[in-house]
Amino acid sequence: MLRLLHTGDLHLCSSFSAFSPRVAAKRRERQFEALEQLLTAAVRAGAQLLLFAGDCFDSTTPEPGSVQRFFNLLGAQPVPSVIAPGNHDYYLRGGFYDTVTIPKNVHLFRSSELSSFDFPELGATVYGYAFTGEMMQTPNLGRAIERAHDRINVLLAHADLISPISKYAPISAGQLERTGFLYAALGHVHKPTKPRRCGHTIAAYCGFFAGRGFDELGPGHANMVVIQERNIVVDPMETVADRFEERELDCTGAATTEDVRSRVAEYLATEKLPPETALRLHLTGQVVTGCRADKAAIARLGKQYALFEVEDETLPIYNAEYLEKDPGIKGAFYRAMVAHLQSDNEQERATAAEALRLGFAALSGREV
Repeated sequence: MLRLLHTGDLHLCSSFSAFSPRVAAKRRERQFEALEQLLTAAVRAGAQLLLFAGDCFDSTTPEPGSVQRFFNLLGAQPVPSVIAPGNHDYYLRGGFYDTVTIPKNVHLFRSSELSSFDFPELGATVYGYAFTGEMMQTPNLGRAIERAHDRINVLLAHADLISPISKYAPISAGQLERTGFLYAALGHVHKPTKPRRCGHTIAAYCGFFAGRGFDELGPGHANMVVIQERNIVVDPMETVADRFEERELDCTGAATTEDVRSRVAEYLATEKLPPETALRLHLTGQVVTGCRADKAAIARLGKQYALFEVEDETLPIYNAEYLEKDPGIKGAFYRAMVAHLQSDNEQERATAAEALRLGFAALSGREV
């Protein structure tokens, strides 16, 4: 039986450009702390091997002290680690991977050709390759006949099993079926996916380690994998890295700007999200015509968060039956907007709703 931690897509030393320099620096520091906690938890859970499926760093020019810190952390673990560089942190002769001291228990793939590291004491062999540039064609993964049958054969790879036309090492299910690997520990696709069976091979992505934008919401992930003969169990683990979150707040019935502000204040007090959270709040529902969220005032309510953004997606309440027949300018304005308000395009509907709100406010003599 073999227990291993499958992680990757750490993107250490990310710029976090959406944040102030001070907040970004703290976020990078907490990434390292979260990684240390993950490795500690994995070893305590019995992990005998730590696998890193590429993009450990966000670029090929990470801060040297951070690179050495990463390898020192792996060197301090009581079990071996294997790294397969990806398209963000690809291996170059004389590059940053060659400028640090790599501990004896850490193994790094340096070639785009398939190679392996054998661990006789674990009865396991880890195969893999390194990106040696920003892009990579389909790698040669070999065939089952080339594998030692007295070993648990694992593939560690930064690869794209989703898109056959990817520029980032596209591989196919059929290709994996012929390889003889029991488990394929994959990186590159940041959204965690369910393990996929490809013949006798179970292939899985670990997902992103820590969100870097609102396209990576919620907790980061890694996989704890148990391999016993041909039985493979993949258990997702959540990381404690800082999160990006998106939430919705229904403001239906709000009549004034202050009503909306009060509802947001109450919501934030109730949710009590960690201060390290980057939060985007979507305001939804139907509000009294002319009621508009004061984004600047609302933004001050979320100053305790690392990042706080507000999207006003509320729609105005209006008497459609009355406005359809209204002979005045309000009726004419409404009828001109109806097609846009009922559009299949979400952005067009939102723009029309904002135009209707501002137009009615102006026609009523209110400041807009």
